Amino acid sequence: MSSAGALPFSAIVLAAGASSRLGMPKQLVRLEGEPLVSRAARVANESGARSVIVVTGASHEAVAEALGGARVRLAHNTGWAEGPGTSIRAGIEALLADASRPREEQAVLMLCDQPFVTPEHLRALVEQVTRGHPAAASDYGGEGGFGVPAAFAAEHLPELLALSGHQGAKPVLMCHRARLALVPFAEGLLDVDTPADLERLGLSRP
Repeated sequence: MSSAGALPFSAIVLAAGASSRLGMPKQLVRLEGEPLVSRAARVANESGARSVIVVTGASHEAVAEALGGARVRLAHNTGWAEGPGTSIRAGIEALLADASRPREEQAVLMLCDQPFVTPEHLRALVEQVTRGHPAAASDYGGEGGFGVPAAFAAEHLPELLALSGHQGAKPVLMCHRARLALVPFAEGLLDVDTPADLERLGLSRP
């Protein structure tokens, strides 16, 4: 459930990449028997998101199958190879095309390969934007920097549409650095990029 008084939000799960360094679709890697992409969608739903959009690309059919009957909408990004900016745009476009979307609704961007994201963390990001921050990002701690998952106020969603193909959400977060809220999430640095990450994080192959 959302915090009392929190603005409505939708979650966009970026799951379009080819996972070239891993050698297999990271979206299908499993944690405790659950594919990472369906885990991310479940966490987003459990956080209280009004809708959950999963952006697919390189492994569209396999990812769609892994999601099974999850309560999600798919946005297929045919230009995924041009970079993450295209997937962010595809997700935001799908969100803005939703006629039932509340005008003040925030968007939460998240990846499918950060297995330790929780519903509570997503709600904490949303709460910061509800309090008036233009955006809220995950603080990885120390020299780890900050990044996604991140929440964006409704009025700043057009800035995400302006991203070029090779850009992630960081340029938009940096534009609002002076008023950017940071929510601690050291586990955000634990993502899946190489085969060694599977053993390190206790993950299993598809």
